[in-house]
Amino acid sequence: MKSKKTLLFVDDETEILEILVDLFAEDEYSLYTATRADDALAIAEKHNIDFVLSDLKLPDASGDDLLWRIRKKNPDSICVLTSGYLDVKYGCIQENRHDGTFYLSKPWDLMTIRQLVSERLEQ
Repeated sequence: MKSKKTLLFVDDETEILEILVDLFAEDEYSLYTATRADDALAIAEKHNIDFVLSDLKLPDASGDDLLWRIRKKNPDSICVLTSGYLDVKYGCIQENRHDGTFYLSKPWDLMTIRQLVSERLEQ
């Protein structure tokens, strides 16, 4: 029996978190959200995070730092950094070949996120 995959969404805008939770609510995932990096790290300490999507700018840390810290605990986590300040074309995903982080520019397309989760977690 396959274990349930765990998704963590981190953004200081609760509306964005609600959209992401609604997007995956009917799927077989354990879903967690946080509005601050410290809260996200506390979740990552208690749960094995398979996929994390974080905004670049958080109230208490950068999304880059958060993803680095989560990846340090769990190197297999799929990490996605999102921001309105990234130079990534709408609907496109760029991957950092050095550390495996994916970059997705805001506003993003919900189907792009669903596809990214599905492709990366079903491998």
